[in-house]
Amino acid sequence: MADVHGDPFAMPNAQSILGMDPAQMNETFRSMTQKSMEQSKEAYGRMKAAADEATKALETTMESAHQGSLQLSKKAIDAMRTNAELGFQHLDSMMSAKSFAEVIEMQTAYVRKQVEMATDQVKDMQALTQSVAQDMMKPGREAFEKATKGN
Repeated sequence: MADVHGDPFAMPNAQSILGMDPAQMNETFRSMTQKSMEQSKEAYGRMKAAADEATKALETTMESAHQGSLQLSKKAIDAMRTNAELGFQHLDSMMSAKSFAEVIEMQTAYVRKQVEMATDQVKDMQALTQSVAQDMMKPGREAFEKATKGN
């Protein structure tokens, strides 16, 4: 292959091989590299924002779980305290019974009251448990909804 001056061993220049000016190739490469960097930065920014949102949702969920656990524990302790106080009151009143029939009547009333109280306590605990569960799920649900709206 001879160049324009007739040298059969001369290397052809890049422009004659690729049909592009080397300066233009450098500019194209630089532009592609810059665009790739910008896209990488944007992707990193989206990933960082998503990670920050997930972290925030997890922290809020953990705080809700902690608060809910405290509420449930307090409710359970209150129920135990109430039950113990009523038990002691019942024993105290049983000491003043005048007959076996009065003891049976007092015991029957006490058991009925305990069953009613236990039913109410279970309902209260269920309602509180549902409320705590909803509060715990709220940050995750909101984060999921936000993430799916973005796509």
